[in-house]
Amino acid sequence: MRLVAGVFRPWLLTAARHARPNTRTPVLRTRVPSDNRALSAQVPVTVAPRGDPSEIPTEETRTESSYSATPDSPTFSSATFSRKRLPVSCPGCGALTQDVDPGQAGYYTRSRKAVKTYLRGSAEIAQQPVPEDDGAADRRTERAGSSNGDTGVQQDNGYEVTEIPSIPPPVCDRCHHLIHESRGIPIAHPSVEDIADSIAESPHPRNHVYHVMDAADFPMSLIPSIYKNLSLAKPRSQNRRSQHAFSSKPSLSFIITRSDLLGSSRDSVDRLMPKFSSILRTALGRSGQKLRLGNVHLVSSKRGWWTKDIKQSIWERGGGNWLIGKFNVGKSNLFEVLFPKASDERAPVYEELERQQTMDGIDTPAENSFFSEKSLLPPPQPEVPFPSMPLVSSLPGTTASPIRLPFGNKKGELIDMPGLERSGLDRYVRPEDKLGLVMTHRPTVSQHNIKPGQSLVLGGGLVRITPKLDESDRSTIMMAYPFVPLKAHVTSTEKALGTQSQDRESGIESILADGTGLEIASAGKFSLNTDVTKSRAGSVIRAGVDPAKLPFQVYATDILIEGVGWVELVCQVRKGRRMLQAAPTEETPVAEDLAEPAVPRSDEVSIDNAGFVPFASPIPNATTESTEFSNFPQVEIFTPQGKYIGQRQCLDIWQAWNTGKQTTQTRGGRPRKPMSGVKKRDKMLHRANVSTNP
Repeated sequence: MRLVAGVFRPWLLTAARHARPNTRTPVLRTRVPSDNRALSAQVPVTVAPRGDPSEIPTEETRTESSYSATPDSPTFSSATFSRKRLPVSCPGCGALTQDVDPGQAGYYTRSRKAVKTYLRGSAEIAQQPVPEDDGAADRRTERAGSSNGDTGVQQDNGYEVTEIPSIPPPVCDRCHHLIHESRGIPIAHPSVEDIADSIAESPHPRNHVYHVMDAADFPMSLIPSIYKNLSLAKPRSQNRRSQHAFSSKPSLSFIITRSDLLGSSRDSVDRLMPKFSSILRTALGRSGQKLRLGNVHLVSSKRGWWTKDIKQSIWERGGGNWLIGKFNVGKSNLFEVLFPKASDERAPVYEELERQQTMDGIDTPAENSFFSEKSLLPPPQPEVPFPSMPLVSSLPGTTASPIRLPFGNKKGELIDMPGLERSGLDRYVRPEDKLGLVMTHRPTVSQHNIKPGQSLVLGGGLVRITPKLDESDRSTIMMAYPFVPLKAHVTSTEKALGTQSQDRESGIESILADGTGLEIASAGKFSLNTDVTKSRAGSVIRAGVDPAKLPFQVYATDILIEGVGWVELVCQVRKGRRMLQAAPTEETPVAEDLAEPAVPRSDEVSIDNAGFVPFASPIPNATTESTEFSNFPQVEIFTPQGKYIGQRQCLDIWQAWNTGKQTTQTRGGRPRKPMSGVKKRDKMLHRANVSTNP
């Protein structure tokens, strides 16, 4: 049996040992008003005696107390004390609580102020005896009247209970350092098989998987063969007449998050939805060509675009809702937006939950639930109307273990899973610059013109893009628009090669780690195969010119850098020159007999012929392949180990951002004629007229 985070198996024994109670003496719990958002009746909340913080145990200790909760016996002893235990798992990263390794996730330093405050509680339960004399009723009336103030004292069954404000559970030391110091150690990332085993252990009969992907490098964050690897239900096909095969397996939805990086408005991003569906259909392979793809959502957790509909569907469906994907795609940030909290129409459900938990807390003692050490899923966190959300950080692999947050009074759960392995590009970056690889906001993009013999350098040599242009034709250039959080610089190819290999002193600011230059390799040649002539020649086309009659064509593509962003490349090619390159020469005649016919011959239709593919497309010869490949402009990209690079259909984001913008200053009307010296000139003209005509 696999563990989602294999490093946490030693900590299960520690967490189970700390969860065992010592005594069974009942403890009085505080009543929680129905309008209080944070539910403070989850565990006993009385004050522990002050002392050495290192002596505070993690398990729940109930001290002996002699009191009676009946009106007939209103006399109590001194204040009752109890102690809280640490949470079973960290609410920030989901790691199980442990006291073995201070450098790993889930470790709590008991001398930390937040931990001491949580263990000791925030106030002491005041229990004052109420003598039954002649003026008891009057005093109870006065106390009931004063309970509406800020003291939080309520009268119930002849004794007073002080309402204690709730204290959120603290995060572990690793999350504390991530929040305040932006430093931490990444965890071991699980595999797809580990995620599948965790979903298989779901306690809910109905489950739904949300595959979260990043819009910055989409579709490189797509998990290949996800339907097969996670044993999901068969998706719907485009055939509207086909009968849907209902299954108990988990269903799947695709969520493309961080869409605010693509545009400044919701409408401009929605117009890109057909392109994203086409790219996803291509990335899914041959099986994706017949899918309906009605389960694709392009959302933004930062702006709240299209997240309300998904939240409502999670609330109505219930059951297990799983957020899976690679790390740093925005799962934890999206988790906070999608979790159905106690607001709007969901508030009455949580009010009933508070009432039930308050009654259970007073009538019955708290029971510690044990969990299996072989289970892949940690126990769920206590259900409260407004729970603590998972930690959001740029560190790869912030979530160490599944975080289970129930909602709707045991109606369902929203589960944040640890991220899968995405990219190792940060290994070749200096430690102080690793967090800068993640694009957190929409960048300021400028146009870079790359001439023949020049290259574009990103991050001081982390990525080098060299166009394959004809150096004899200086009129052809390539335009680059880097949508990355890295500094871009255009220089000669010779200087760029020396800078990337770390053999040349350069004034370009570099983020490369020492020794990275020895591992630079070619990631391949990429063709600009997306025709964007209509969008680039918009003014000419709007004037009524047919695009087919234009003497040029504009080609573009998006070069993806995994986990970082993308670079939009655009190049304008003369149509006459392109036709000359595509035309066959006289020395190389076209051999029509080399191409196989579309319809197979009778001698090929044989069972013994294992290589036969029915109605296969003709196999082009080498001349046709090279001719088609040379029709488009090309670039060659160099990265560490020749990896972390992808390509997609050009989304034409730069043109969408600048459509309708005023590129040049509009010249206004003719300025007012200067009036200085006008009266003087009129007087001189008048005197001249008088002197000539006395």
